Amino acid sequence: MLVSSNNALFLNKENTKQLNEIDEEFNDSFDAIVSNNRPIQTEKETTSKTKKKKSKVVRRIPILSYQSNYVIVSKPAGMTMHRNANAWGQAKTIPVLESTIHKQLARKPYLVHRLDHRTSGACLLGFTSEAASILHGRLRSMDATKLYVALVRGDLRDKFQRAATANTSIDMSIDGNGSIIGSRGSVIDVMPMVTSKVLNKEDDFNGKITVNLPIKVKIDDNEIEKDATTDFYFLSSMTAVDENDDNNDNQVINYDDDDGSIYSKTKADTKNNIPWINKSLTLLLCHPRTGRTHQIRRHVQKAFHAPIIGDVEHGDSRVNRYWRESIGLDRLGLHCWYLRLPQPPTLSSLTSSPLLTSIVNDDNDFSSNIIQCVAPLTVDFANALHHDRLKMMWSEACRIEPRLGMGPYDDRGGTFGRNFRNRKG
Repeated sequence: MLVSSNNALFLNKENTKQLNEIDEEFNDSFDAIVSNNRPIQTEKETTSKTKKKKSKVVRRIPILSYQSNYVIVSKPAGMTMHRNANAWGQAKTIPVLESTIHKQLARKPYLVHRLDHRTSGACLLGFTSEAASILHGRLRSMDATKLYVALVRGDLRDKFQRAATANTSIDMSIDGNGSIIGSRGSVIDVMPMVTSKVLNKEDDFNGKITVNLPIKVKIDDNEIEKDATTDFYFLSSMTAVDENDDNNDNQVINYDDDDGSIYSKTKADTKNNIPWINKSLTLLLCHPRTGRTHQIRRHVQKAFHAPIIGDVEHGDSRVNRYWRESIGLDRLGLHCWYLRLPQPPTLSSLTSSPLLTSIVNDDNDFSSNIIQCVAPLTVDFANALHHDRLKMMWSEACRIEPRLGMGPYDDRGGTFGRNFRNRKG
């Protein structure tokens, strides 16, 4: 035992013997570490090395139009719009558009509208809360237009052909309640900037189908049905055959579905009695007139029984897996392609994208009082549509609207953008 008296330390024979034993144990452990070529680490150093920091890859968001009071960006699929209760637990793994734009432009953005997590396309953000509020009101007006490109399951060509050849509006709903109306219409009706010479107005598939089905919306933990209307325009369709099928069993057999649509199935699938997978696809242009949650995704499922490819909530997992493995589409097949809204009088300095001005046809009246922008398809969606198995369908869609094949661009220059105007200046 160590004996302390008046701040002095005294050692007896027993204490000296204990200290010698401790010293010998320390020397033995030290020699063992050196012989194994292991460096000596403190507890703090060991803990810090076990915690490996993951390198965070920050993706640049393409800027479609950069102005003094607002910006239009091209949101990639798989990015959340803003922090919410679901994203806080995975803050390091799920990228957030709002914070990414804040870091990229060094200006705080305010969301004007929202897109789903797995949806890509044009997003409008204001640089002040006042500008965002004004633009949000304009985007909700009847004069505003948002167009989406959707890749859905099934061949809907016959449905739109029936709507296009009708002299007047026809009721295409199963119950006859007028919830699905077919009529003659074209992309020109909602997007006048399209070149009229390209689109043949006498095309048999130049039809429009309007879906007017209510959607349940949660308000204060209560589900309330609200009116929802979406216009669908036909672009192209195809019936795919699995390349792995035998040549003798490669013949396609058409079947009539309960809702009147036609789906295809090969002899090999019938003979082997394997679960049937609809390998037909249709490319649609969607114009939502209201802004309900998952409105387009719900309407294509309810009206056409044709969910969007990649839709986990409203679609078929077998079909999603098939196209993910076939063409590499590991996302939702929905893209916000076009935005158009009236120019707010209080933000008269806002203009449209310079690139968009250059591609407008001379016959069209381009007004600076209109904000409009085309968001090219993102790389992952475009690569899937350019696949060899979808080549014919994609070519037909580009004939109807050539700007679907527009490549990505980034209209960003300088610290605040080349179109930035100082308010005091």
